[in-house]
Amino acid sequence: MVPWVRTMGQKLKQRLRLDVGREICRQYPLFCFLLLCLSAASLLLNRYIHILMIFWSFVAGVVTFYCSLGPDSLLPNIFFTIKYKPKQLGLQELFPQGHSCAVCGKVKCKRHRPSLLLENYQPWLDLKISSKVDASLSEVLELVLENFVYPWYRDVTDDESFVDELRITLRFFASVLIRRIHKVDIPSIITKKLLKAAMKHIEVIVKARQKVKNTEFLQQAALEEYGPELHVALRSRRDELHYLRKLTELLFPYILPPKATDCRSLTLLIREILSGSVFLPSLDFLADPDTVNHLLIIFIDDSPPEKATEPASPLVPFLQKFAEPRNKKPSVLKLELKQIREQQDLLFRFMNFLKQEGAVHVLQFCLTVVVWARRSGSCLQSQHFGRPRQVDHLKSGVRDQPGQHSETLSRQKYKN
Repeated sequence: MVPWVRTMGQKLKQRLRLDVGREICRQYPLFCFLLLCLSAASLLLNRYIHILMIFWSFVAGVVTFYCSLGPDSLLPNIFFTIKYKPKQLGLQELFPQGHSCAVCGKVKCKRHRPSLLLENYQPWLDLKISSKVDASLSEVLELVLENFVYPWYRDVTDDESFVDELRITLRFFASVLIRRIHKVDIPSIITKKLLKAAMKHIEVIVKARQKVKNTEFLQQAALEEYGPELHVALRSRRDELHYLRKLTELLFPYILPPKATDCRSLTLLIREILSGSVFLPSLDFLADPDTVNHLLIIFIDDSPPEKATEPASPLVPFLQKFAEPRNKKPSVLKLELKQIREQQDLLFRFMNFLKQEGAVHVLQFCLTVVVWARRSGSCLQSQHFGRPRQVDHLKSGVRDQPGQHSETLSRQKYKN
């Protein structure tokens, strides 16, 4: 009975939006107190309701004026039932195939599984950036590998196969990230989320300054001012890193290849690399006051940018050089396609693997080409070895019947 009551209480709380009411009372305590007093007076002094209607009309006018000229709109919103809808940006797809199927090649195929889409396995298709930007990004990722992977990996082995797979995974992550950034409405995020968070932070700092006189205790006073609303990542450095690890794990189904999440060791390594070497330093850089002031100056400054003195760098495939395999040593366990075709058990397992990857049609094409090559080779051999026998037969016929050589030659020509 207790869980059922708790569930009903949560549903009732969501429908009544008690969290919104509590937030309004916290932000406007004086107005909420006056509204509560006016409601109590209306219930107790109901015979003087005609007099209290004057105060209710005043409150209704103040609320209407505030809502119509609120921070969400620059002009009064007369039509309250009409909600503002952000303009959908008609962004061009990063991939010319759109949602092409890896089996039939049709756009937005509904027949085959969505997991067979080419973009799910190669999100960098037709994604090109400037060569200078690509070189800088490759340098950053190389530094991440040098500082986080190679110090312990070189003590284990000098084989680059694992690092090559890690490079491909990082390229996949960066490609998916860029693809999703192109679909995000950045002005909407700035106006609806970042500005509200910034104004909330400024309000907390102002209240904290009123409580303390010494600036040394301002940070602690601001943290106390947040109270229970303090984000878990702001409690300590350890909590911040733990929060980034959990956040990275939640992003894995969206930023990693479909089969990479099944490998526990790979996901742990990528989680530590992204949370400790990418996300944490990036957040420290963005939270630096110098960085914030510099970004504000860039956004506020209306002076035109300086003209470029150098020509634009050419476009190159995204992180293609970074993802090139470094391992040049042939593996002993590597099997050639000819060896797989000759053994039925290996061919069956290889075909099942390609079905999961959505590339079984490639194997079918290769097998068809092999069968066609065998048949064409046998036909050529039969034609090649059949001509000398015919010539010998003609010669023997000429020797046996010299008078009939012209008739024999004419018959042979007719057959050919």
